[in-house]
Amino acid sequence: MLNTLTFIVFLLLALPGHSCPHAEHSISYSDVLEITRSNNDRRVTRQISAPAKTAITNVRVFNGEKLLPLSTVFIEGGVIVHYASEAIVVDGNGGVLLSGLIDAHSHPLSVEHLENFASYGVTTAMAMSCFPYDICDSLQNHPGLTDIRFAALGATAPNSTHALLGTGVPLNETITSPSQAADFVARQLEAGATIIKMTAEDVGSPTLSQETMNAIVVAAHARNVRVACHAADYSAVDSALTAQVDQSHHVPKDFPLNSSLISRFLAQKTVSVPTLSIFLQFDIGGRPDGAHGFAVATASARALNAAKVPILAGTDANAIPSPFALAFGSSLHTELELLVQAGLSTVEALRSATVLAARHNLLFDRGVVAPGIRADLLLISGDPIANISATRDIQRVWIGGVEYTAVAGR
Repeated sequence: MLNTLTFIVFLLLALPGHSCPHAEHSISYSDVLEITRSNNDRRVTRQISAPAKTAITNVRVFNGEKLLPLSTVFIEGGVIVHYASEAIVVDGNGGVLLSGLIDAHSHPLSVEHLENFASYGVTTAMAMSCFPYDICDSLQNHPGLTDIRFAALGATAPNSTHALLGTGVPLNETITSPSQAADFVARQLEAGATIIKMTAEDVGSPTLSQETMNAIVVAAHARNVRVACHAADYSAVDSALTAQVDQSHHVPKDFPLNSSLISRFLAQKTVSVPTLSIFLQFDIGGRPDGAHGFAVATASARALNAAKVPILAGTDANAIPSPFALAFGSSLHTELELLVQAGLSTVEALRSATVLAARHNLLFDRGVVAPGIRADLLLISGDPIANISATRDIQRVWIGGVEYTAVAGR
């Protein structure tokens, strides 16, 4: 099997300000071939039945705002329908049926990671940096497993912290001028990206110029594509907002967002993906007065929510060896719990991983439980509005109408 250590530099492309702990591990072309071949082989060999006509009875549907009375939800042809005759009946036992969860910021590399996502009801995940492109492609189109959408390679400046991680970003993939923005965006879209990512580096690192960041957003918007920006300190968020990005990923680890910046989130309709899970995992950053990075990040998330800035649930889940790893799938449930601790209501937390995550990533075929929508569904036993941790009490998962079943030995 592939030694996951060889891919640490790619996983670290989005970690908020963390230095690479395994920079000595190089990335070889043979490694790329091995993981790509393994992913593609699994697509062929994993036996998946066609989506069955299914009637999920005796369930309370979360409609994005509240729990509805007990009812039946029908699946046919991989989508939710009003009614399906001769359907297989699944008794929901009075549980709650949610739209499949969406992780708005993650770094999967293998089919095993898709299995982990699926087993926890995470039916869609945004891979917020993915390179080489063959690996991105090898994570696509695995029926019955989590659907991956990706940002391909994030825009970085030469000699910046993120460009120099490990073996570094290829020089011809770094951005030095606003004139390169349109070509950069075009390359990512040709590779299959559904969102463009760029990196506003922390203080002390070379970073994209403001003019270049502005040009990347203009070029992406001209192609009707949204832009996410890694911004993990106060000045980086300022630069991201000046560029009018659609999504700001992470929150500052040095100083909490103030009302001035938050008002710009609102005015520009920029959404936040705080990734509190990764701040908790690393407890990085912090202020000279001793406040830890997680506390600073939580304060920003609390202020954003209080101001009604839309928040999406993202984790930065990755496969860096312990103690740096953040588990795929289970970490999204942790993120929901942390968001509630930061002041979101349980309904707001659920929306952050369903309807809002779908809407702000232009995934209009999912995110709600309604006829005509893709049958990505999570059946749980408890009441997540009463207790957000109930999302962990999983009965069953459907992805594109196919009930997820773990492979033997997992």
